[in-house]
Amino acid sequence: MGTGAAEFDDSKIPHVALKLGLSYVETANDLVVFNVPGPRGNSRGDVAIDIELIAGLSAAIDRGAEMVKDYEGWVDPEIGFAEFELLRYGRSPLFYGHAQEKFEFDIRPCSHAHSASPPFEEYGDHIHPLVRVTSPDGQVCIEISRNGPFCPRRLPLETVLGMNRGSRSTSTLKVFMGGPMERFELERKSISLANSMIFELNARNRTACSLRPRVQESVRRSSASAMSYSVRFPRTSVPDSVAALFSSPHSPALRGNWTFSFLSYYQILEYYIPVVHRRDAVRSIRRLMRSLDFDVERDSSLVKVLNSVERSRGASEADQLRTLIEECVPEDKMRAFFEEGNAAHFSKKGPIAAVGAIHLNSGESLGSQVAKRVYALRNRIVHAKDDARYADAPVLLPGSVEAENLLPEIELMRLLAIEVIVDNR
Repeated sequence: MGTGAAEFDDSKIPHVALKLGLSYVETANDLVVFNVPGPRGNSRGDVAIDIELIAGLSAAIDRGAEMVKDYEGWVDPEIGFAEFELLRYGRSPLFYGHAQEKFEFDIRPCSHAHSASPPFEEYGDHIHPLVRVTSPDGQVCIEISRNGPFCPRRLPLETVLGMNRGSRSTSTLKVFMGGPMERFELERKSISLANSMIFELNARNRTACSLRPRVQESVRRSSASAMSYSVRFPRTSVPDSVAALFSSPHSPALRGNWTFSFLSYYQILEYYIPVVHRRDAVRSIRRLMRSLDFDVERDSSLVKVLNSVERSRGASEADQLRTLIEECVPEDKMRAFFEEGNAAHFSKKGPIAAVGAIHLNSGESLGSQVAKRVYALRNRIVHAKDDARYADAPVLLPGSVEAENLLPEIELMRLLAIEVIVDNR
């Protein structure tokens, strides 16, 4: 699959850099140095990649290899190959320690050119864990091994200079098909096989991992995260359960788990929904009874009160959430949140589907729009119905591409939670 570094035309490096979202700096010995751009034109530092891997990726690009849309990975239709970056969780015996030699691998004769056999492969002075299985017909192989050309290991320059050991990834998942395939069919089948493999590794072999989602650059944190430099004696009385929920998204156990962080803030809103809903119902009844034409002796006046009570009792959770937000969250604070760098995320072209865009100049109140979006997103997270009626709003899974782009939603939920708590103290 690769092209030797000695035959590589380094004039192609800038094109490879463009595909990887990097800026070419220089070639030094057997390493190509790139700069990693930040989200606002700043620099995140330099990384080095083995020139042999760059040569292999360049050759693949020349024959039509393309990036996968939703995950960090590539497909090469001409040879029927896919490679994905892998996130590993914990220290599984499959990848660490002497227990690796205890595992048996479902390997059969195949047409693919593999450089080594499980459980290890040697590369220079290093020994890497190697997992590979083959389909019953010998046509497809799935392999977890050291990074190949499509997902080259990016070494920070400090690592190259011996200053630390960090790097972006240490292994990738590869799918070898039986031959050339159409690009989209290859992507679909390879992702399906990869996820099936990941499930069985977890369920059968206690090895937890996932494909790395391709994440959009997060927008900068808005004023919802503004920090005060004044530390004061507390003035806000907060119930114990609400205080615990507000702290949950910052706990090590939930750090980076955006779906659970969203639900923690949503539970705070749920806590106050009955209080605010009753308050709104009492206010509506009191308004009717204060009307100049209200007469306790007239049935029509009492029927109005009864209707108001019944409407209150029959209100859906979505309606109650709208009342909560409209009653407790100042519209100017929500407007400021969306205007300060968050508009693109909450637009129709934003990364979260089936939740409704936010329109600042709509005839609908901002509180109503926000309530609809929050409730729709909540439903996508908690409902996993395998039903055609929900095809337009599929479940939003932890670790998915959409989940990895939830940060602005979390910031919005934090703002709503703070304002609701303050309004009800």
